[in-house]
Amino acid sequence: TRVISSEDFFSNNIIHSNDELLAIYLLEKMCTNRGYYIYLPRYNHFELDYGDNVGMILNYLRNSQLFLQERTGTEKKRLWISSQKAKVEFRLVEKQDFYKMIPYLILDEEEQLLKPGIKVLTSNPVWLLINDQLVEVPDFNNAAYLLPFVHSNFEFIVSRNEFHDFLNLLPLKSELFKHCILPDDYRIETLEKITEKRIYLTEEADELRVKLKFTYGNVEADFQSREDVMWRSILEDKVFVNVIRDQQAEAEAFDILLNSGVKCYRDGRMLVPQKKILPWLLDEIPNLTRQGFVIYGENKLKKYKVNRYPAQIRVVVKSGIDWFDLNMEIDFGGILLSLKELKKALQQKSQYVKLADGSTARLPKAWLDRFRHAMNLFQEEEGRLKGSRVHVTLIDELFAQAHQKTFDSKFKESLKRLQNFQGIEKVALPKSLHGSLRPYQEAGYYWMHFLREFNFGGCLADDMGLGKTIQALAILLYEKEHGAEYPSLIVTPTSVIFNWLNEIERFTPDLRVLNQTGIDRTRTIKNIQGYDVVLTSYGTLRRDIEFLKDVQFNYVILDESQFIKNPTSQTARAVRLLKAKHRLALTGTPVENNTIELWSLFAFLNPGLLGSLNYFKSAFARPIEEKGDQEAALLLKKAIYPFILRRTKEEVEKDLPPKIENLVYCDMSPQQEKLYNKWRDYYRATILSQIAQQGLNKSRFNVLEGLTRLRQIACHPILVEERFGYRVGKYELFLEYLEEILAENHKVLVFSQFVKMLNIIKRYLDSRRISHEYLIGATHDRKSCVERFQKDEDCKIFLISLRAGGTGLNLTAADYVIHYDPWWNPAVEAQATDRAHRIGQNKHVFIYKMITKGTVEEKIVQLQEKKKDLVSNLISTDAGFLKKLTVEDIEVLFS
Repeated sequence: TRVISSEDFFSNNIIHSNDELLAIYLLEKMCTNRGYYIYLPRYNHFELDYGDNVGMILNYLRNSQLFLQERTGTEKKRLWISSQKAKVEFRLVEKQDFYKMIPYLILDEEEQLLKPGIKVLTSNPVWLLINDQLVEVPDFNNAAYLLPFVHSNFEFIVSRNEFHDFLNLLPLKSELFKHCILPDDYRIETLEKITEKRIYLTEEADELRVKLKFTYGNVEADFQSREDVMWRSILEDKVFVNVIRDQQAEAEAFDILLNSGVKCYRDGRMLVPQKKILPWLLDEIPNLTRQGFVIYGENKLKKYKVNRYPAQIRVVVKSGIDWFDLNMEIDFGGILLSLKELKKALQQKSQYVKLADGSTARLPKAWLDRFRHAMNLFQEEEGRLKGSRVHVTLIDELFAQAHQKTFDSKFKESLKRLQNFQGIEKVALPKSLHGSLRPYQEAGYYWMHFLREFNFGGCLADDMGLGKTIQALAILLYEKEHGAEYPSLIVTPTSVIFNWLNEIERFTPDLRVLNQTGIDRTRTIKNIQGYDVVLTSYGTLRRDIEFLKDVQFNYVILDESQFIKNPTSQTARAVRLLKAKHRLALTGTPVENNTIELWSLFAFLNPGLLGSLNYFKSAFARPIEEKGDQEAALLLKKAIYPFILRRTKEEVEKDLPPKIENLVYCDMSPQQEKLYNKWRDYYRATILSQIAQQGLNKSRFNVLEGLTRLRQIACHPILVEERFGYRVGKYELFLEYLEEILAENHKVLVFSQFVKMLNIIKRYLDSRRISHEYLIGATHDRKSCVERFQKDEDCKIFLISLRAGGTGLNLTAADYVIHYDPWWNPAVEAQATDRAHRIGQNKHVFIYKMITKGTVEEKIVQLQEKKKDLVSNLISTDAGFLKKLTVEDIEVLFS
C-alpha cells in the first residue's frame, strides 16, 4: 500500500476539492481492513466493512470517481452516486401460524424486496449498492437492521404466541419501529388522556411503600418510567396503542401525592415516613380518593390495616350509695375497644388503638383528653369505671358529646341540683344568731347547707369585706342548734385569731369556743370534746397534728385557705390528715400564682375530685399555664364550679357605687421618644444577648433594671436624666386632669410605683400651694395622713406610693383615682383602687390609668390581659406576674 502524505496531496494537485480531502481524512480514520475496498483515483484504496458508520462521507464524494472492489475479488467496479433517494419499509405479514417481517425498498414510487444482490454498504445514513448505483436511504441510519435480509436464506419470523410480546418490545428499537407496517387487520390507537390515577400500597418490613401509576385506556404507565411515548399491543383487540403521556397531569398528581406526606428518595423508593403512616392511611387516603386516585393493595395490608369508622361513644351511668358506675363503650363500626387497650393507648399518649380484628383505629382528638381524665379520675373495676359523688358535673361534662347517654334518675337529680344553684332550698337561719344576714349572705348560708346535704366540701371565695366569717359562723350555729355530735375546727392565720373570737362573741355567742393556741393549749382529745368550735392557727395545727388527726370533727374550716396553696408543704399535708364530716375553705383568692394551688385546696375539700397531683399537673396545670389551653381551663372550671361560691362587691353590694375605669393614652415628646429609643435599643441588644448566653433566670435582674428604666422614661425622663428640660406628654396631661378635678371640688388618690415621680408632683403642688397628703414607705404617721385627707375639705390630693399604700387604708373621701404608671400585676392596682372603692363609699369612683403610647407601659397593659385571663377564668389573681415573663414576652417589651 502506497502512503501519501497530506503535503503530497496539495503539492501534486492530487486532491480535486476540500470535500474530497475531508472524505479521505475521515476514511483513513475509519478503515477496518475488511469487507470491501473503496478506491479513489490517484489515491490507492480504503478498506471498509459492510455497514460501517461512514455513510455521511459519501456525500462529500458526489463529484469524485469511486470504485469498489470486494476484498475477496479482483475486479474494480465503477460506482455512480444516484440522485434518487430510497425508503425502507418493514412489513409485518400474517401467515397461518406466524408473522413474517418483509423489508421493501421504495425507489421512485416503485417497490422491490430487499434481497440478496443488493449491497448494504454503510450506516449513518444507509447507502445501498444496487447494480452500480449508490443509493442513499436518508431517513435510515442503522444498517444492522438491513444486513441480515440481503443474506440468502434469511427470514424474520415471529410465532403467533410470541407476536404480542414482540410488538411490545418493537418500540424499543425506535428506528426499526418507525419503519414498520403492521398487519392489515391491526389498527393503531392514540391515547393521550389519563383514565385512572392509581396508588399501589405494599408493606416491606416496617415500611409502607407507595407506587404511583396511571392508566391510559387499558395501558398502565409507571410514573417513574422515563417513556414519554409508549406503544402497547392489545392482542385480543388487535390494537397497537400509542400512548402519549400527559406529563403535566402526571406531575400534578405526583405533587398531590408528595403534599399528602409521601417521600420520594433518590433510589426511586416512595415511602410514607413511619411516624406518619397511620395518620396518612386514615386521613390522606380518603383525601386522595376524593381527588380521583384509586387505591390498590390496602386490603392486603396487615401491620398497617386501619379501621376508618368514626368512634361511637356510649355511656350508661348507674347510681350507688357514694359512687356512680360508668359503663363506657367505644364502638368502631361494630368492633368494641376494650378498656385495656384504651388504657394502654392513653399511657403511651397515643391516639391510636388496636382493635380485636388486628386493625388500628383512631380515637377522636376531641375525646382524647376526656378519656384520659376519665381513666385518671375514676376507678377501674371489672371493665367498668366508678366515679365519686363529687364527680357528678365532671361525668356530665366529660360525656356531654357522647352519641348515646343513659343516666339513671338519681344521677339526673344530683346533676340538676348541682347545675342550678338558684334552686337551692332555703333553710331557716339559726334562732340564736345575733344580727342579720344580707341577701347574698343568706344565699351563701343556703349554699353551705346544700354542700352539707351532699357531703361536699366547698370554698367560699367572696371579695374581701363581704362577710365570709359570719356566713361560716351561721352554719356552725345551725349545727349546734340541731345537735351536732362533734366539735368543729377553724384553722386561721395567727393574726386573725382574735378577730374570729370577736366575731363569734358578736354574732354567735352561744358557741362554746376553745382557743387552741399558745403554750397552754390542750393536747388531748378528751379536752376538745366539750366544745362547739376549736380555733387554732396554721402553725399550731402543724405542731398538734399528731393528736388532732385522730379527732373526729363535724366541720373543718380553713380561713385564708391560700395558706395551703403549696400541696407539698407541711401545712397542706397536715390539713389533709384531719377527719371531718364537712369541709369548708374561706378565701378571697383561691389562686394567687398557679393552678396547682387549686389542686391543693380541693385535695382538702373534696379528695379525689382532681385526681393525683402528677395527673393534675400534666392534664391541667401545664396545659393551662404554658399553652393557654382553654379547653382544659373550661373543664377545670366545670369540675370545681359547684364547690366554689364567689361574689364580688360589684355583684352583691348595692351600697357600693360602680367603678368607672378609663385608659388614658399619652404621647411622648420628640426628645422623650429619642431618649426612650436610645435606652430601649441598648437594653434590647444587651439583655437578649445575655439571655442567649446565660439563660433567662440569670438575666432577670438586668431585665428588671431595663424595664424599670424604660418605665421611668415613660413616666418622666427626669427620673433617668436629671437635666432633661423638655416637655413630657404624660405629665402635662396629668396636670390638666388634676386641675380639672380640683376645679370640680373632687378628691383624688394618685398612685405611682416611683417615689421620685411622686416627689416631682409634690414639688409642683408645693409650688402652687395646693394642699395635699403624701404617703411613702418612709412615712411614719400614716394614721394622721389618712385622717387629714378623709376629714380636711381643703386637702384634695393624696400622693401614695403603690407599695406603701396599696393595702390597709380606708380612703373613701376620694372619688377619683389616678394610676400614674401601670404596675405589672393588675390585682395590685385593683387593691390600690379599693382604698377609695370600699363599703361606705356613696359616690361613683372614677379611675384613670395613664399609659404612654408606644412604650413598655402599653405592652404591660397588653401583658396584663394576656397573663390575667388565665387565672381570672379560675377565679384568681396573678401575684407572680413578673416571674412569668417568657423570652418572647421580654422581646415584646423591648421591641
